[in-house]
Amino acid sequence: MAQNSLAEAVPLSPEPQQRPNIEQPQHQARPQSNPQRNPQSQKLPVSKFEKCLMTVCGLILATLMVFVVSSKIAMSNAQHELQSVNSNVTTIQNRNTNAQQEINELQSRTRLDKIAKKQGLTLQNDRIRNVNK
Repeated sequence: MAQNSLAEAVPLSPEPQQRPNIEQPQHQARPQSNPQRNPQSQKLPVSKFEKCLMTVCGLILATLMVFVVSSKIAMSNAQHELQSVNSNVTTIQNRNTNAQQEINELQSRTRLDKIAKKQGLTLQNDRIRNVNK
């Protein structure tokens, strides 16, 4: 073959080269799948106004958080005080009910009649007056 001068110098490459005059089945070109690199994100500078705005918003947020916590504490204290007052009211109502029951027992007609008989008193209905407050 070397004598007929058909030999060609072929450079070394990853894919074999094809001769244009020889028909071979066409291979579909594969797109090279190079991983696309994310362009490095450039940070934008923060202006003085934005810094001030973030500071003010942070202070407002911190103030609101403190306000919410203090409100919760105040509400808890108020509920505790209300419960204490309700307990005292219930106790006093029970005492009043007991005292009223005792008054009714002491004012009962039969008791008064027994005391009057012991003292030698008699009942005269025409002299009885009912007084209500």
